[in-house]
Formats: sequence, C-alpha cells, structure tokens
Amino acid sequence: MKEIIRKIDIKLEEVNNLLRISNKQIAQYNNIADIHIQSSMNRGYEQFYCVDRAMNTRKYLKISDLVKYSSLIQRDYDIKVNKKLVKMQKKLTRIAKNLREIDLSEIKAVYNKQPSAKKPYITPIIPSDEVFIAKWYEEHKGGQNSYPIEGNIYTEKGEQVRSKSEKILADLFHKYNIPYVYEPMIKLANGRRACPDFAVLNLRTRETLYWEHLGLIDQEEYATKNMEKIHGYEESNLALGENLLISMESSKKGLNTKTVEKQIQKKCI
Repeated sequence: MKEIIRKIDIKLEEVNNLLRISNKQIAQYNNIADIHIQSSMNRGYEQFYCVDRAMNTRKYLKISDLVKYSSLIQRDYDIKVNKKLVKMQKKLTRIAKNLREIDLSEIKAVYNKQPSAKKPYITPIIPSDEVFIAKWYEEHKGGQNSYPIEGNIYTEKGEQVRSKSEKILADLFHKYNIPYVYEPMIKLANGRRACPDFAVLNLRTRETLYWEHLGLIDQEEYATKNMEKIHGYEESNLALGENLLISMESSKKGLNTKTVEKQIQKKCI
C-alpha cells in the first residue's frame, strides 16, 4: 500500500508541475478572439476551416494558410491539454485520499479488542504486533559480522558495537521502541553477502529497513569502498532514502544527532 501511494504521489506531483506550466500558458489567451481552426476528413484528405463563433462564420483554409493562424492552433492545443491535466489532477488527488483512508489498524483492532480469554483461540488475519516482532527477530539475526569488534562500547541493551556513533543510533532505536538488530546478514543480487550496520522494523508499515553509518567519509579509500557497498545495495532492491538509510560523519564533523533523530521519526516509526 505504501509503495502504491508513493507512486501515485509522484505521478500527482508530475501532473501538478505540468499544470502550473499549462496555467501560465493559457493565461495569455484571455484577449484572443473566439476563433478556432477545425479539421475534418473528406475522401481521405484532411480539410481545415476557420470558425468564428462570434460571427457565426466558417471559412475554408488551405494548408498553406495555417501559418497565419499558428497562435490560434497553439492556443486550442494548450486549452485541451489544460482540461485533461485538471481532470487528471482531480482523479489522482481523489485516489490518493481514498487510499490513505484505508487504515488496516481497524482490522488489527478487531483482534486487540477481544477478551484476553478468547485470544488464544483466535488466529488473527493480521498477526499481532507481538507475534510479528517475534517472527521478525527470528528472520533477522544480528551479530552476523565475523570481523572482531574491538573496544568496550555497549548499547543500552548491552550489545557491543564498533563505534560511539553506532551506540547513539542503537540507543535512539531503543528510545523509540523500534525493533532492530545490529549487523544482520543479507544476500545481494550478485550472490555476495553483506552485513549492514542495522536492520530496523517499521512496525506501523511492517517494513524492514537497513541503516548504514558512514564514519570516515573524508577518507578517500573508505568513501570509495562504501560507495561500492551502497551501489551493491541499490542493485539488490534497496533504495537509498526509502528502505536503505544512511548517516555519516567525518574527522572534522561528527554525527548530527538531531538530523538522525528526525530521520528515525520520519522513516522508522
């Protein structure tokens, strides 16, 4: 559902942009006479006529005459396009609104409102949050990176991590009660395996997101290596900014925790 709404929003924005251009174009035609160039087919040939609605006249035109009426031809085209864009805008706006009003939480609520004594005998059509989280943890195992962790940096949940920034990230996930695992393993499209820093679960959408923290982006070798890693993710249907999130810092500029927290609130909750 989220992906469908996203695509509709993209299409709606495209239509809105075209409509803004179109509105500017037709605004210049307010003072042009109510004269139109019409066409019809006669024995396989296209014929053109100049129709003056105010004078109620219709004059035959040669093809060579059309250049004299180019502004009218452009105007009629622009008006037709504008009308179609307005219809498309209304239709897409209505569809997007209707889709957003479809809230599956109402279905979940039917189970949640059942008496506790009844719940053991019900298999809900949408698994409860508790069941879904438990299954998610079974399918997303943490601690899969075999490279040794040095230092003594631990999260609030007691997990050993590689950097203070990773601890900050983990503790923010914990703060917002976001299910997460540190260093899960995923299989890429090229057959290789990779261990993103975190897998997190957006419980509202039940979507798994992956988070990479880039800690040394001002070091050329590190930046190049991680750019290749990001490309590998994108080739494996992980879209940057959607189900692949990144944070970064350099030797001169540390992790911006306010920006990170906003991103967590926007994408992970």
